[in-house]
Amino acid sequence: MSPVKPSYSTSKRHLLYSSVLAWSVILICAIGAVMGRPEAVAFGTIAVPSMVALIAAMLGIHRISGSMDFRASNPPRDQPSGEEL
Repeated sequence: MSPVKPSYSTSKRHLLYSSVLAWSVILICAIGAVMGRPEAVAFGTIAVPSMVALIAAMLGIHRISGSMDFRASNPPRDQPSGEEL
């Protein structure tokens, strides 16, 4: 019996929701700044770099952990996988 491969539907969904919300905050701050709202400009000086860092961190963490999971689920070619033919 072959081992069950990991499913990434939850992490993909979480990554999608986090990215959409972070981009929404950036877009709202940009629209407010274009409209001349000083509150949006003041909030944007903190929120926009934080949201960009969040997006970059989520993509980096997903990339690193995904590659480690892939490596762990695929044994090296020179070693038997434990299955007998």
